[in-house]
Amino acid sequence: MQYLYIATIFAGALVCLLSSLLLFARSKMGERSRIILSVIVLFSVFNYIPRFITLINGNIPDFAVSVNMLLIANFMIISYTMYPIEVVSPGWLNFWRILKLYAVWLFLLGIYLFSLWIGIQYTPYQSLPEMLAHITKFEVCFRLILCLLMFTPVLFIIFIHRQGLYSNTDRIWLKKYVFTFFINILAYFLVLAYNHPALHTLYYYVSVGCSLYIVYMELFDRLLDRPTDNTFTLKKTFREEIFPTDSETYLSSKEYITEPKNSAVAERLDAYMKKNNTWRDPDLSLNRLASELFTNRTTLSLVMRESGFENYTNYINRLRIDDFILQIESGQSANFQQAFFFVGFRSRSTALRNFRQFTGMSPSDYFNKFDSGNNTVSNDQKQREFSGTNGKNRS
Repeated sequence: MQYLYIATIFAGALVCLLSSLLLFARSKMGERSRIILSVIVLFSVFNYIPRFITLINGNIPDFAVSVNMLLIANFMIISYTMYPIEVVSPGWLNFWRILKLYAVWLFLLGIYLFSLWIGIQYTPYQSLPEMLAHITKFEVCFRLILCLLMFTPVLFIIFIHRQGLYSNTDRIWLKKYVFTFFINILAYFLVLAYNHPALHTLYYYVSVGCSLYIVYMELFDRLLDRPTDNTFTLKKTFREEIFPTDSETYLSSKEYITEPKNSAVAERLDAYMKKNNTWRDPDLSLNRLASELFTNRTTLSLVMRESGFENYTNYINRLRIDDFILQIESGQSANFQQAFFFVGFRSRSTALRNFRQFTGMSPSDYFNKFDSGNNTVSNDQKQREFSGTNGKNRS
C-alpha cells in the first residue's frame, strides 16, 4: 500500500505538471483565466513534490490535520476561486482584490507564526476525532477554524461579482465547477476524519481527477458548450420577406455559415458558433477564434470567404446584427443601443453602419416594415432607439 501511495503522489504531480503546461501553451494573449488556472494547477505540483520526497526518504509526512497541511489546503481552495471569478468577470481581479481574497488566510497564517514564536506546541494528531477530544485547547480550536474555512470559497463562487455586459460563462459550466470543487473538499474531509492509507491514496485519485476535469472543461467544454436560450436562428420566411434575394449584402439560407460544409474547419466553426455566443465578446479576434478551433487564421479566413463572407469582420458583424434582431424581437433588450452593445458592438456608429450594410435601412425603418403586420415591437421601444442607460459609445 505504501508503494502505491508513493506512486500515486508521483503520478499526480506529473499529471498536474503536464496539465499546467498544456493550459499555458493553449493560453491566448490577454486571456488571464486560462493562465490563472495553469498557475493554480502548478501549485498542486509544488504541494505533491515535498510529500513525495519525504516518503521516498522513509520519513512520515505531516498528517492531514496538521496546521501546515490545513493552511496549504486552504491556500489551494482560495486559489481555485480566482479562476471562476476571472471567467465570469474578466479583468475584475486586480492586486488589491486578490489580496482581499487571501486576507483571512494571511491573518490566520500570521496567528500561526506568532503562536510558534511565543512557544505554543502543536500536537501531531492523526485525525479529527482524535483532535476533538481536546477541543478546549487553542491548537485544536485553531485547526477547527481552518477546517471550516475550507467551505467558504465554495459559497463565495456562487455569489461572485458578475459583469452586466458580455460574459462567456455558461451557468451549467459554473454549476459543474462548483460541484467538482465541492467533491474535492469532501474527499479531503474524509482524509481528515479517517487516517487510513487507503483513503489517502484514494484522495489523491479524486483530487487529481477533479483537477483534470476542471482542465478538460476549460479546454473543451467552457467555450464549446451546449446551446443557450440566446442562441438565435433566423427565420427563412422572415429573411425572404425583408431582404431582396438578389442583394449583395444579403446571405441566403444556402450561403449562411450555419449550413453544413464539407470542410472540417467549417464544421467546427459551425458547431462553435451554434453552441456559444462568442461574437458578443467585443475583444474577439481572428487569431483567438482560430486558436479555439485548432487551426490558423489563413485557413479560417478562407472558410469564411467560401461561405459567402468577405472577411472575418463581415462574418462576425453579420452574426451580431442577426443577434441584435433577435434581441429586439424577443424583447430581451430595453432599447436599440443596449442591444447593440450586448451583441458585441463597441459603438453606436459602427453598429448602425453595419445594420444599414446588411439590411439597407435603419433599425427603426427595419422594424417598422417587419412590424406592419406583426406588432411584436412596441412603438415606445422604437422611439427609445438610442435612449437608455448606455448613452455613451464604448469605443
